[in-house]
Amino acid sequence: MEKKTLETKQLSRKDFLKGAGVTLAGVAMAGTMGTVLTACSSTTASAAPEPYSWPLPYEKVDPAVAEENAFKGYKEKGG
Repeated sequence: MEKKTLETKQLSRKDFLKGAGVTLAGVAMAGTMGTVLTACSSTTASAAPEPYSWPLPYEKVDPAVAEENAFKGYKEKGG
């Protein structure tokens, strides 16, 4: 029986796709575990937030204040 080393082992397209699918499924499962565990640990039912009324009410915005807030947000958070 021939010993397969790293140099002689060939990876078929089928094996590559199978491995990629298993890896993707594992990452997806690991990503959802935090949400599942958080939901399971809650002993009291939290109140659902109030839904927004649609359309949202119009509020007049001062362009100078909006410009200043946008600039500060860009500079502080690295745009």
